[in-house]
Amino acid sequence: MSKIIAHITDTHLGDPSALDRGANPKKNLKAVLENIALDKFDDLVITGDLAVKEDLEWLFTKLEDYKPGFKITLGNHDVFKDVIPYYHGTRSQSETELYYTHEDEFYKYIYMDSSSGEISEAQMAWLTSEINTLKKIIVFIHHPILGFPTGVDTAYPLKNRDMINEILQESRQPVTVFCGHYHMPDKRIDRKITQYITPSVAFQVKKNSPTIEVNVNSFAYRIITLEENSIKTSLVTNFYDRFTKKSG
Repeated sequence: MSKIIAHITDTHLGDPSALDRGANPKKNLKAVLENIALDKFDDLVITGDLAVKEDLEWLFTKLEDYKPGFKITLGNHDVFKDVIPYYHGTRSQSETELYYTHEDEFYKYIYMDSSSGEISEAQMAWLTSEINTLKKIIVFIHHPILGFPTGVDTAYPLKNRDMINEILQESRQPVTVFCGHYHMPDKRIDRKITQYITPSVAFQVKKNSPTIEVNVNSFAYRIITLEENSIKTSLVTNFYDRFTKKSG
């Protein structure tokens, strides 16, 4: 078994907070999608902060061209009722939030909705049930579950992340989390959870700073390579200079 996933996050299309800082999210996303089209990925996952309402149609039109398909989660800049008319890739387990799962031979994939800045009680109950599996678990979510001090987290925290952490620690198998939100690369481990934060497509934020210090000169996405007994990952950056891979 071998599967390769492209992970994109924080596209921020049309977002004034990105445009006012001099970022060009559409140009960046076009470069990312053109780049991943050159490789044989099995899936594409975008973990939230997608676009302002007026740019959602543009985004999903671009994504519909990507084969074999794509999956999304919602971030704190996203509104369920605005996004869901454009997203037909899977059926949510809720009529007001976007969360769902699918499985293959060795892995169970859990897609969570943190758009409200916390995980609802209904979604927590669903998550508690879904981790009852003998397969290794991969979680895609916008907010980090293993948080640390940053300017972004100070302004937009996931309020009940500790409760989600403890639910995932009850899994019988290791849990790997792929997320965004902080606009920076990071890897950290807490007991059964290994978490990777993928940088933003729109702009980056300085790590270990109490304020949001922005860098609009870089963007990236993550390659996730799954084998039966291993998960490998790397970041792809510097598209305009001809694509350089960096571990992260």
